[in-house]
Amino acid sequence: MRSLPSRRGIQRSAFTLIELLVVIAIIAILIGLLLPAVQKVREAAARMKCQNNIKQLALGLHGHHDANQYLPPGQYNNFYANDGPWIRGCWVHPTLPYIEQTALFTQFQAQVQGNGWALFGDNGPNKSTIVPPLVCPSDPASPKVQTVDTNTVNGVTGVVQGLHTNYVVCAGSTVFGATGQTLNGMFYVKSKTRLTDATDGTSNTFMLGEIILVPDVAPTNDLRGRYNNSWFGNSWFSTLNPPNTTVADTVGYQGISTLRAPSTTASNTPNAVLSARSYHTGGVNVGLADGSVRFVRSAVDAIVWLNFGTRMGNEVPGEL
Repeated sequence: MRSLPSRRGIQRSAFTLIELLVVIAIIAILIGLLLPAVQKVREAAARMKCQNNIKQLALGLHGHHDANQYLPPGQYNNFYANDGPWIRGCWVHPTLPYIEQTALFTQFQAQVQGNGWALFGDNGPNKSTIVPPLVCPSDPASPKVQTVDTNTVNGVTGVVQGLHTNYVVCAGSTVFGATGQTLNGMFYVKSKTRLTDATDGTSNTFMLGEIILVPDVAPTNDLRGRYNNSWFGNSWFSTLNPPNTTVADTVGYQGISTLRAPSTTASNTPNAVLSARSYHTGGVNVGLADGSVRFVRSAVDAIVWLNFGTRMGNEVPGEL
């Protein structure tokens, strides 16, 4: 009968320290290769969601046009004036019913009928309602709803400014001017443009673009994208500068400069201008007057980009 080997004769294999370090290094390399791919997929999904938001807003603007035979005004009151009919209102408010926000629009109308101001009440919670089509998923500062106004509004201090939108309408290819009226884009103060006014062609004219918001951290009282108190064109953009330009926005009332969204505050200036910016890699999303959505590279020809801001400039169309 054969005897079994003693336990002392059995050798148990194990990782050496060097082998363990090699395995850890391989895992680290694989993770390093995988993370950029995951981030790219995530950003691609966010960019697609952003495009869907702009598409929904473009269809909403078209819906308003179909019902009223004109696009909503870019802004209701002149710069430096609180004239009606909807004081401090802008294109967002009349578009709400056409983007499935009828209840919010009804609250807005009740506020306007009460005192003429489109501020949704001094501290009313409705103005901070998050409207998904107004929020870009790639912007870490969005949805922006907690910024407190540094001024006294209607005798009340500590007023929350409400939701800021990442999406703004195109006012043209110039600065916003002294009053914001008679600009060469599809939207401006008290504008009521028709799609037929885009004689350059609706497929050659911008209607919507996106901007970067400044984070909700005190004391950042930056008004870019604030639509519940639209003042000095803070819900517009211009094609004067290319997308994601390093040229600072000139904010005509209050602005905070950040690395991705630089600005210069120049109170009561006719040279106010906002440029299209985004956190999407290499460009921005835009909506055209024909309702289509495009992704435009930051390296687009500056003249082509400029020309797409006008509705009737008679420019030769270029390739975005």
